[in-house]
Amino acid sequence: MTSDSDQATSPSTGSSDYGSSYYRAHLGGNDDYRWEDDEWRAFFTGAAQRIVGLVEPRTSLDVGCARGLLVQALAQEGVDARGVDISDHAVETSHPDVRNRLSVQSATEPLGGPYDLITCVEVVEHMSPGDAQKAIDNICAATDTILFSSSPSDFYEATHINVHPTQEWVAWFAERGFYRRLDADVTFLAPWAVLFERADLSKRSIVERYESRLVPALIEISEKTSALLATSRRLAEVEDSVGVRRVVDDAEVLALHADLTAIDHVLGLEATVARQERELKNLRRRLKATREKLDDARTATAKSRAEVTAVRSSRTWRVGRFVTGLGGLRR
Repeated sequence: MTSDSDQATSPSTGSSDYGSSYYRAHLGGNDDYRWEDDEWRAFFTGAAQRIVGLVEPRTSLDVGCARGLLVQALAQEGVDARGVDISDHAVETSHPDVRNRLSVQSATEPLGGPYDLITCVEVVEHMSPGDAQKAIDNICAATDTILFSSSPSDFYEATHINVHPTQEWVAWFAERGFYRRLDADVTFLAPWAVLFERADLSKRSIVERYESRLVPALIEISEKTSALLATSRRLAEVEDSVGVRRVVDDAEVLALHADLTAIDHVLGLEATVARQERELKNLRRRLKATREKLDDARTATAKSRAEVTAVRSSRTWRVGRFVTGLGGLRR
């Protein structure tokens, strides 16, 4: 847990830190983090379907919901989903279909409930240590099932003021009686995501649950390490058998570079030739089409000339010409 003295000296973030510039800079650029964006909508729709398959919640609350994309996806799956976020901008710019499900609220305030599921995705690393612990208290008080993730290594974003390894967050939830569901793979959300459930476990049960995952993992690592070592030894044998040696001479390096450059030039020329051949093919196709149109025009012209000749040689045409001539004499 975090002491009051630690909290007094820790930086904190607020609503103004998560305005439009934040979303442009950190969530896809060009303000793409919206339900209307195909990629984001597909991601959260898939996540919601997996969550419903794992937990089957009737009610849910997304703490730190941003613009409510997960809330909207869960609602589409029939869940009575709600969300809270500290950012006025996020709630105000959410999709109209989900806006009435969202509220501006800090996770340090009581969350109501109970909910069948609370999700908290990439939120607590943005909070001061003391506020993050308050948020965990409030989350644990409002549900028995929590889907949680917090980046263990992203120290580069300015608002990530409270980054910790996943095991530390897991330990803090364990202090409150929440333990990882080892049968649930929630890496579809993030590689470090965890599904917690409230449980009254004995020390023996806790050790048994974690050992059931740790031992197979250690065996797998050992087998892969052995396979890697065997492959490395086999590669060394092959190199020795064919006389492969390392290039250490500067002249050889320069010669190799020249050869590679020449190959690049040849490949470039081949690409240019291929492109020009495609362009020539297109020009030939267009020329053929133009010729066909010209032939059609010539045929139509010849037909029209034949029709004119036929008209001029007809009795009607000759009589008409004679009458027209008489009219001119009268004038």
